[in-house]
Amino acid sequence: MKKRITKLWQLVGREIEAMLITSPENIRYLCGFSGSEGSIFFARQEGFFLTDGRYTTQAREEVKGLDVITYKEKIKGIAGIIKKMRVRSVGFEAHAVTVALLKELEKEIPAVVLQPYSDKLDQLRIIKDTSEITILKKAAHIAGQSLMQVMPLIKPGVREIEIAAELEYRIRKNGGDGPSFPFIVASGARAALPHGTASQKKIAAGDFVVVDYGAIYGGYASDETCTFIIGRPTRKQEQIYRIVREAQKRALYALKPGQSLKKVDEAARLYIEKQGYKKYFKHGTGHGIGLAVHEPPRISLLSKDTALEGMVVTIEPGIYLPGWGGVRIEDTAVVTRHGAEVITETNKALTVLA
Repeated sequence: MKKRITKLWQLVGREIEAMLITSPENIRYLCGFSGSEGSIFFARQEGFFLTDGRYTTQAREEVKGLDVITYKEKIKGIAGIIKKMRVRSVGFEAHAVTVALLKELEKEIPAVVLQPYSDKLDQLRIIKDTSEITILKKAAHIAGQSLMQVMPLIKPGVREIEIAAELEYRIRKNGGDGPSFPFIVASGARAALPHGTASQKKIAAGDFVVVDYGAIYGGYASDETCTFIIGRPTRKQEQIYRIVREAQKRALYALKPGQSLKKVDEAARLYIEKQGYKKYFKHGTGHGIGLAVHEPPRISLLSKDTALEGMVVTIEPGIYLPGWGGVRIEDTAVVTRHGAEVITETNKALTVLA
């Protein structure tokens, strides 16, 4: 943890006098705290972790590299340490501070300039170290193992919501901390909804069933999507699946250190376009993953990022045909010096169930 804090100061020390960190992901990354209430304050090479009395024991056990301070009231506690350190300006994470919290702080410390500042933290977390990659692989293994156990239940007459519930149960039973997001289980025409969360719909013969799921393990998320077919596929279903699978293979092949992530997106997108389905691929090809299930970098036509060794990203092209159904195939991969190393474990060949 000390190395991460030192690296943060190397990045921001000349640009900002002090920093308030409130997002759970960045707090865990910098000091190891896994609870739901806490803040980190850095100033002049000194660091403090602030929380309330409910988490005093947990903070003293988990927090590394920072002095632990317990407060009775959050705003006064944060304002108190800022006053004590006599700083004139404090950077904060714009995405993690509410307007209400900001206004209350401004009332308590009117002489201090509060300014949004979080880009450097994104840069810190974008490259995973070996310990993080080990945890991410474990999360992916737990998720894949759980899906294999649930696959026999994916059959006609079973509701989508039942599949999601059983999958979450299996993830916890297999050692995961829980689901990394609300699972998508979308069958039949609902498979054309890129974010079709599990519903009361019953799975039917002939359906595509899209299952987008993941596990949390050690604070880190996995993310994977499998599309199954219930019964013998039609020629069109086989064709759509084959196109999406080939698009994914091309993007994974393109994912190498130094490659533009826009080009990685294009590797999948242009293939789908050539097959006549351009307007039916409605989202980016992938995203970074780590302590958050969606984090930088983005793999899309708008991306300005370059693939770097140590990045962990998803590759997830899809085709969605309204009223008919859809296919998405997603794997998580580590960018290595040799290219993409897929760490999700489920076979992506078209799998016929029931």
